[in-house]
Amino acid sequence: MPAKLFLTMSVTLLLLFGFLFGMLAAVGYYFQLSGFLIIVFALVIFAIQWYVSPYIIWWTTNMRHIEKNEYPWLWKTVSELSKKYNIPMPKLALARVGGPNAFVFGRTPGSATLTITQGLLNSLTQDEARAVVGHEMGHIKHKDMVVMTIVSVIPILAYYVAQFFVFAPKDRKNGGAIFVGIAAFAVYFVSNLMVLLLSRLREHYADDFGGRAVGPKLLASALAKITYGLGMSHDKQQNSAAHSFYIVNPLTASGEISRFSNEYKDMELTNSELQKAIEWERKNPLVKFMEIFQTHPLTFRRIDYLNKLEKEL
Repeated sequence: MPAKLFLTMSVTLLLLFGFLFGMLAAVGYYFQLSGFLIIVFALVIFAIQWYVSPYIIWWTTNMRHIEKNEYPWLWKTVSELSKKYNIPMPKLALARVGGPNAFVFGRTPGSATLTITQGLLNSLTQDEARAVVGHEMGHIKHKDMVVMTIVSVIPILAYYVAQFFVFAPKDRKNGGAIFVGIAAFAVYFVSNLMVLLLSRLREHYADDFGGRAVGPKLLASALAKITYGLGMSHDKQQNSAAHSFYIVNPLTASGEISRFSNEYKDMELTNSELQKAIEWERKNPLVKFMEIFQTHPLTFRRIDYLNKLEKEL
């Protein structure tokens, strides 16, 4: 794991758990519960989230396992990257949705499932799809799905604690309850921003891994097509429970350049086309501000970095 990513993750986890236990201590004080019970409660919630999350993603996404005799190039790519970078071989799955995307999920790197969508296979060239797979293998290498599954619980807990205290029945509402509720809302807001920041950083390092492993230009081309060309041309009714795991958040894919469709699948994206594709995003101040509320970096930043990486390699 890159040193900067490890340091940022460690500091973020320390702060998030500090927020969490501070909030739970306030709740415990209000209900006159012991600190031991509060810690046990938090650990139980984390254990449930860690255990159940893969099932939720599988059950709420229209996917199936990919058999060994299907897509030989995909099995070969994953196998080669696994051996070269000492990554546990993940299970492979196909999500039967039109939007071009991919994601990994699992309790541990050894139990990870790498999922690609039917839209990805239909819309990108095989080399571009391989670059996307390389990005996802980077997530497994860095244990991203495990970390994000754990930290995502904290804002959720804070939100429900705030809801409980602020909107409690009048006969149970007092100054102490309102104070705990407002504090929990503050924890929810700040912790959510921290989780989103960590998510964007992890996407950056997965881009770096995928670019180095398969090719920066191929990954940049894939990102441009998915975000600006194909994001809105297919169904966007994709599983919201998994959108933070996608290579591009399907809820923010803009589809600015509609000419990227299946008939252009085998065309190579030129530098001039890339610049045209990112112009809308680069010059939109509102979109740039809203990045702090997104799970993924803005795609033009990702493409700029990959173009820089291409020159360095």
